[in-house]
Amino acid sequence: MASNDQLESEVLQFRGKDSQECEEFISAITKHAYRQGKLRDDEWIADLVATCLTHDALRWWSGLDKGTRESWDTLRQAMFSRYQPKFYGKSGEEAEEFVHTVRQRARDAGKQKDNDWIITFVSDCFVGDALRWHVSLDQSIQDDWKMLQVAILVQWRREGGIELPLKLAESPKSHSLIADAGINWDYRVPTPAPAAPAPPKLKKSRIRVGNTGTSYLSKTANRDGLPLTSSADDALVVEYDPSVKVPQTLLIPDVRVFGIIFSGPLMPT
Repeated sequence: MASNDQLESEVLQFRGKDSQECEEFISAITKHAYRQGKLRDDEWIADLVATCLTHDALRWWSGLDKGTRESWDTLRQAMFSRYQPKFYGKSGEEAEEFVHTVRQRARDAGKQKDNDWIITFVSDCFVGDALRWHVSLDQSIQDDWKMLQVAILVQWRREGGIELPLKLAESPKSHSLIADAGINWDYRVPTPAPAAPAPPKLKKSRIRVGNTGTSYLSKTANRDGLPLTSSADDALVVEYDPSVKVPQTLLIPDVRVFGIIFSGPLMPT
């Protein structure tokens, strides 16, 4: 009867679909080799992998040189280079994941500061609409990873995400190149909030009672409320907005009663 390890080796298979399948296959091979006590046996693992390849992966493997096929260390790196992440340009989330993956791959290869290496790696990752968009970019953007990653994140926005700090906007040349490429650059520039309206200029006045005489509403209350007074100095002072042409709330600034509704005429001071 076949052992569990033998059964596992028989179901290990790599079709060469995409980078995710590649990573999962390499992880499974590594675990299987460890359980077999062959983790450090470079040629043994390479021979095992040769029996697991089908479809596109098998055709690709068949075209490799003998040295690559017979060394797992070399073959593994060749697989990572061949089966790169694909970017289809479907969403902002996909764009962020793609940029993050490219950065990881560059760091793992010790090439995070090698612009030419990254650009060569990235150029084979665009598929579908993203490929059409990429080839339409100005060559200076295609050849500069710093500019290209910003262009990707600007073109494919994530709904609800924070605004992207557009450092390239400081360069007129870069801004022009982005605009010429058809990227909606200005969409990502936050629109300044409108200035708060200026507070109304209030005028002071007194409340005159009746159409004749000089009786004002007093500022000194008694038990019956606010009495009348003929003295302007003793009259209740109120503030109002002269630009308002309809009944408004008057402000009484000097007493604990903060506002009253008044619809009659005012006598400006």
